[in-house]
Amino acid sequence: MSAAMPPDASIRHPRGAEPDMKTPLSPDLLIVELGERISASVCGALFAELGATVVMIEPAAPEGPGTKWPHRASLGAGKRSLSAGTAEEQKDAAALIARADAVLVSRDLDRDWPEPIAAALARASLVCDVTALGAGRDAPALPDGLVQALSGVMDVTGDPDGPPIPCNTPILEFTSGFYAASSVLLALRAQARGAPAQHAAVAMYDCAFSMLTTFLPRHFAGGTPNRIGNHHPSMSPWNAYRARDGWVMVCSGSNDQWVRICQIIGRPDLADDPRFTTPSGRVTHNPAVDRLMEEWTAGLSVAECMERLDAGAIPAGPVARIADLFEERNLRHRHMIQEAADGAGTRVPGALYRGSRTRGRAPERVPAPGADRDFVRDLLARRPAPPRRAPAGRAPERALEGLRVLEIGQYTTAPLCARQLGAFGADVVKIEPPGGEPARLLPPMREGQGYFFTMSNSDKRGVTVDLRDKADAAMFAALVARADVLVENMKPGALGRFGFSPDALNRINPRLVYCAVSGFGADAPDRARGAMDTTIQSAAGIMDAIRHEDVPYKAGISLIDLVGGQLGLLFILSALDHRERTGEGQFIDLSMLDAAAWMTRLDWNGATAPATTVLACADGFIAVDRADRELPPGLVGSLPRAEAASKLEAMGLRAAPVLSVSEVAESERARTRGVIAAGTSPLGQAWPLLASPIRLSATPALVARAMGPLGCDGAEVLADWGVDGPSPQAATGS
Repeated sequence: MSAAMPPDASIRHPRGAEPDMKTPLSPDLLIVELGERISASVCGALFAELGATVVMIEPAAPEGPGTKWPHRASLGAGKRSLSAGTAEEQKDAAALIARADAVLVSRDLDRDWPEPIAAALARASLVCDVTALGAGRDAPALPDGLVQALSGVMDVTGDPDGPPIPCNTPILEFTSGFYAASSVLLALRAQARGAPAQHAAVAMYDCAFSMLTTFLPRHFAGGTPNRIGNHHPSMSPWNAYRARDGWVMVCSGSNDQWVRICQIIGRPDLADDPRFTTPSGRVTHNPAVDRLMEEWTAGLSVAECMERLDAGAIPAGPVARIADLFEERNLRHRHMIQEAADGAGTRVPGALYRGSRTRGRAPERVPAPGADRDFVRDLLARRPAPPRRAPAGRAPERALEGLRVLEIGQYTTAPLCARQLGAFGADVVKIEPPGGEPARLLPPMREGQGYFFTMSNSDKRGVTVDLRDKADAAMFAALVARADVLVENMKPGALGRFGFSPDALNRINPRLVYCAVSGFGADAPDRARGAMDTTIQSAAGIMDAIRHEDVPYKAGISLIDLVGGQLGLLFILSALDHRERTGEGQFIDLSMLDAAAWMTRLDWNGATAPATTVLACADGFIAVDRADRELPPGLVGSLPRAEAASKLEAMGLRAAPVLSVSEVAESERARTRGVIAAGTSPLGQAWPLLASPIRLSATPALVARAMGPLGCDGAEVLADWGVDGPSPQAATGS
């Protein structure tokens, strides 16, 4: 039997008739957006797509460096607008805040609102605050690029013998907005179950640190994480190669793929070259491999390279410019770039959320400032204040207590989603094949288990399942019948080949929320193509925003894999809200290419995010925000980073040192923010884990349990879930 709460425990009490269930969230959910950070507006945009009513309160003079206002057309699409210039408008805004389910702010950047709005905000039922460093109004209102510098994210991007490279797409604003939306749904879910009213907070710095999962293991093992450019630490060829009319990203690692590449480039003799016969050998000789690859790509167009690489089943993709996205065939097929009905030709993103029973809503209009005052007044006339429920029985300590989750994940995407669910109290069971998830053996390792695997799988228990075995498949079906959520990041259709298609899973458990994350989407033209974080970064224009001397680079962090997990969390929470109002589970098809393209939306309509400049110093590098004036050569080259920052700030420029991963992990800020959690495995082994970036005041996350050896939890899980195992061996993984 499912452990989910009954339908009357949904996020809000229904008001009036049940709404038309076309979106996962009800339009009766009211979100007020006050925050002027891009991240607060990203959060609001997601809620508007998911079906909530989102009202932006706009000041008399909506402007200011680093705010959302230069991107109003893109980020405001699909929302309602209420001006707050006159006393009457401010009164309406205050009344709206009093009736809102949640209010989005960014207190480190926001202006001082007029007294009626400020007073209403102080009494609001739920406030979600998205800031740069998480310390409120007294902390510096740093822009995205400087948080990249302070968090270690910038230092891992670029070549090891070159400077660190900023991403000029504000990736931390976006990822913080994703987590902020989930924080609101988690807080509302907890309050609906009797938890006291609470506030939510997300810091860009915390989000950034939590995304260093591929670099922190080396630090925790006593090493020094370094930039690796577009290369992979253990696979080759893996790089961006210059073609006649652009760049091609090749991500190949296996020996079989290398043999096929040798055939493709017309050098079959290289397959037997002793330098290149193993992955480690090719990595050691990366310069020679890169030279051979680019000798081949340089004579061909990008399209010709891709035709030959696709024919050989080699993971690869063109390095797309932002403008190329408008004609990208997978994005066109899924209607991910559309034109708003504003008469101005404003490009807006299509809906990211695609469920079998509900769909996200693509924005149709860009409201003029203050255009929705009549709508707001009508809403105020018929909407009571949100009910403040008295706790009935024991209030939950965490928002997802009683939720049962199955995860079939590898490496980053599904494991990230599931560990966040576990941090907020869900009972998460990781399904592993008999040999274990491959990430278990990624170095560096300790006591037979990799740091990366352990950090990526906190607060879970494991069960070993061989879906090719009838008895194991029956056991998996029994687990599905008792689960509330299933999340996986296999290739589209892979689970169906074992008899567990979305329809089959729905027949087993009609209340199941099943989220499948894939590279291109379940129905996309390229759904069968192998997709990796790097190839999606290249195809979605992310690498176009990370260039040095016109060479495109991937973000050092596994950005799109991480985004897939972040959005998977949000979409699962949204589908659970729908289920608890209707009893319906559903299948969610989440495309990482859709998500990556969605993050480039600020560059679709002419406006661009402020650039960050990196300068060399005596002891490293320093990042400078909005350095749009000419800086003299050698301005800070002889100074240490701290003195360089002071000098630049005296010139009216904001600056921050580019810190290494190890410097960040050992910093006072990281300690104060508590971004590293202490975990213990079932065998009593201590491990460093990552805290959740989502901070809830009354029902906080708890990250404490590290995964143990393969299969060590099997018997316990099956007993707790009331499932008979096929045999002691299958249950324990022995």
